[in-house]
Amino acid sequence: MAPRPKILFVDDEPAIRLTLPAILEGFGFDVRAVASVPEALHLITTEKFEILISDLNIGQPSDGFTVVSAMRRTQPTVPTFILTGYPAFETALEAIRLQVDDYLVKPADIQGMVEKIKLKLNGAKTPVPQRIETQRLVEIFDQNRREIIQRWLNAAKEDEQISAYRLPDHELTSYLPSVIEEIIAGGRGQEPTENPLKAAELHGKGRFKQGATIPSMIREARILQQVISHFIQENLLGADISSLIPDVMRIGETLQAYLERSIREYIHARHAVMETVLQNKPRSLLLLSADRELSLFAEYPLKHAGYSVTRADSRREALKLLQENFDGLVISHSILGDGIAEMTEFFRKQNPNAAIITVSKGRWQDLKVDTDHAISGEEGPEALVEAVETALTRKHLRRIK
Repeated sequence: MAPRPKILFVDDEPAIRLTLPAILEGFGFDVRAVASVPEALHLITTEKFEILISDLNIGQPSDGFTVVSAMRRTQPTVPTFILTGYPAFETALEAIRLQVDDYLVKPADIQGMVEKIKLKLNGAKTPVPQRIETQRLVEIFDQNRREIIQRWLNAAKEDEQISAYRLPDHELTSYLPSVIEEIIAGGRGQEPTENPLKAAELHGKGRFKQGATIPSMIREARILQQVISHFIQENLLGADISSLIPDVMRIGETLQAYLERSIREYIHARHAVMETVLQNKPRSLLLLSADRELSLFAEYPLKHAGYSVTRADSRREALKLLQENFDGLVISHSILGDGIAEMTEFFRKQNPNAAIITVSKGRWQDLKVDTDHAISGEEGPEALVEAVETALTRKHLRRIK
């Protein structure tokens, strides 16, 4: 019987140190598990191993690289793996410098981990580890356009404000291909064209017609920035370091320029219809909230913006006021709990041309109701006024067409 491949596993978390080695042994490996850098260094100098798996932070941040460095010096043909979450920029650079073979991302994909280990064990060993093949970050973007867009779409659908657009996927993501194309073109040194600017303008005008707010457009951009940031982190080991920093800076500049142009066109589109709307601008709002904090959050900025606000702080008051006519309803999920859908439906029947804006906070954010706009209670008074203004403007424009 062939000897089982020997793994040195280093992690200071007791739960992981007990469970993961046992799982790996079930796949036919002989695992030595230790909890500290000194223990690992002792074993590296006294025993032979086929694989090293080390947590990135063993007591102190990036201590796992100390173990990797020791293994590289003492047993240079042993494949080394760092176990961590998505690597930060600095840690990925250090991993490249030390020629770490790969990251194993927590929570560990056991099957994927075993396959990576076996691939390294079956590969030809040389005295000096092979360098990782790298390419420009923009080329990695080019090869993964659809994945980036899909990741953004998945995240956007989970966002309450963006999901309130109620748009089909192709309309929600229609502007993203032009953004990614501009990132790729800029990274390749190509001169800017009018296409991205036109796409940004169409995005801004389109979002106004679709009932988005400026804060929700900023959230779209923030989600895209987060998706791209995570994507870069996942692919740092395969990116050309010599061009990585300017590429990352250029990506940030492109996203910022695109957002600014979109918002500018959004504002232009809104101003273009404001003269018509202001002639018969709806002013009366019904505010329903049992949460005093949310109630004050909503009432003061709306009155300051010139709206006539009638407030109800209980279910009884709400039932009475819902018999009257209003131009809009601003409702906190706190007042009615599971009955909020019934109340908003009643308001719709009583005021078919009015807008409904929900303000949610904490546990109420998971409730879904028929609404023209949804806003979080943590977003600030400007976002609330913007949401009310946009929702009422859309309703009013539909009536006068």
